[in-house]
Amino acid sequence: GALLKRSFHEWIDVSLPWTLFATAVLGFGIMLGGFWAYESLGWGGFWGWDPVENSSLIPWLAAVALVHTMIVQKKTKGLVKTNFTIAIFAYLLVLYSTFLTRSGVLGDTSVHSFVEPGMFAKMLLIAFVAIFAVLGLTMILLRRRDISIEKKEFAPASREFFLSIGAALTLASAIIITLGTSWPVIAEIIGQPKVAVDVRFYNTMHIPLVIAILLTNAASLLLKWRMSSREEAFKKSFLALGLAVVATAISFALGVREIGYILLTFAAWFSLFINGELALKIMRGNPKFIGAYVSHAGIALLMLGVVATAGYSELTHAQLVQGETVEALGYKLTFLGREQVEKEFTDKEKFKYHIRAEKGDFKTVISPVLFWSDFNKRQSAFLEPGIKWSLKEDLYISPKSTETEDNLNTRALMKDQSVAVPIDSSLKITMKRFDMSEAMGAAGADPSQGMRLAAVVHIEQNGVTTEQKLYSLLKMVNGQMDFQPEWFTVAGTTTQIGLARVIRDQQNPEKSQAHFVFKDATKPLPVNRDIFTVEVSIKPYINLVWFGVIAMVLGFFISIARHRDELRRKRTRENRPVSLKTPVQQAEVIAE
Repeated sequence: GALLKRSFHEWIDVSLPWTLFATAVLGFGIMLGGFWAYESLGWGGFWGWDPVENSSLIPWLAAVALVHTMIVQKKTKGLVKTNFTIAIFAYLLVLYSTFLTRSGVLGDTSVHSFVEPGMFAKMLLIAFVAIFAVLGLTMILLRRRDISIEKKEFAPASREFFLSIGAALTLASAIIITLGTSWPVIAEIIGQPKVAVDVRFYNTMHIPLVIAILLTNAASLLLKWRMSSREEAFKKSFLALGLAVVATAISFALGVREIGYILLTFAAWFSLFINGELALKIMRGNPKFIGAYVSHAGIALLMLGVVATAGYSELTHAQLVQGETVEALGYKLTFLGREQVEKEFTDKEKFKYHIRAEKGDFKTVISPVLFWSDFNKRQSAFLEPGIKWSLKEDLYISPKSTETEDNLNTRALMKDQSVAVPIDSSLKITMKRFDMSEAMGAAGADPSQGMRLAAVVHIEQNGVTTEQKLYSLLKMVNGQMDFQPEWFTVAGTTTQIGLARVIRDQQNPEKSQAHFVFKDATKPLPVNRDIFTVEVSIKPYINLVWFGVIAMVLGFFISIARHRDELRRKRTRENRPVSLKTPVQQAEVIAE
């Protein structure tokens, strides 16, 4: 609309609050997804450079760059063509990201899966991107001469110069992520294997980029609009620079040793102290202007949290047997047992696995969750981590698997397979076939009482082989199959054999398995304890990530209020009559 009307500057005042709003909402949405992944999925992180994650980050980075270049134009009347171009590409990146995630082209390279939409939907998405690209770029070409009249040069020692550099660095990040995310598509076009880019590519490329962005941000705040004295800027930076050096030294003492992380930590501290110092000064004057400083401080906090968690998290695996204590990462972990919860829901079966964690005087109970749902026909469990939150670190326990202790020497056999009885070497058992003739019981029997399954076996003892049916009663308990073996005592011995489970192979019934268990009739039936395998990790200072995001979004909304108020004041001035009643009123208008 601005290009059509040749409104090359007025559109900034109207659009800036909305651009801030869009950037705040998308940024917060991205990190809500990260928090959900951390708190609910149990894979231990909040960001994995997955194509679906990247597809939301790319337009956000473009929007962040646009916010800063719009502010430059608002103050200096420069970057006119730049802002039109970035604004158009920000929207094109939204459309392109939609194509990447919804067309199915990245289905083989993402942990997220989408239904293949078909060729028509793919072509529709491509056409959508192409139409808006042609519309936007054509309008820029048609107005390029008019826009070029507004071209301005920025002094290197000015705030607008460094804001422009920061925007360019942010756009460089968007370009890198776009190329990395699009690589499977590009590779397929040029005849290369369709593989995803390794996450190390993103990390390696972004460490120097983020360092440069943070330092550029700090430098821009030390400078004035249009022209500044370098000496004055250096003088303003002494306090923040000294605090950043001290904070980085403390971070080094706490374990930050890699050179890339040290530089990133210094840049984050420097940016945090610069923004914090200026925010405190502005709070004494006009608090409406602190939005940018709050957002930038939030980004610095976020980066400190990323360094701590990405570089210095500790991780180990532990197999917890119920009632026994295991040490992991300085904690004593004891699996106390499981508790079924949310029993009112019939479409799922949900359990909390309670783990007591102790370290010195510290004691707590952490409860990861496993549940089986009709959603995936209960073929595998859904996993939710247990987290002990604290300001310094999170103790994060992610479930991996659960099983029952095998105190009955279980053996799985297919047809015609044999095994020596583990508790009596003089006996050998051979699986011959299944017998379902008595599965439903006698005519008129109650089906709720279960199905009586049988496996026909040959038992060999001292060279003599006898045929025997072994039975198990199958019942459904909370949607799960519960087998209750009927124990058979081998003649002349105290050895008992039971059919513990039948696993049917739907594709090839000949490969169906029977699970047999064995015990000594003179001894009490051993109690099988649950075994819970978990991944234990410590996430240091991860709360800086969440606090940083909250501060960033809060700063955006403070800035929205400020720019909307400026727009209202400007419109009020423009609509005021030229002739005012008194000189005092005229002076007020001039002062505004």
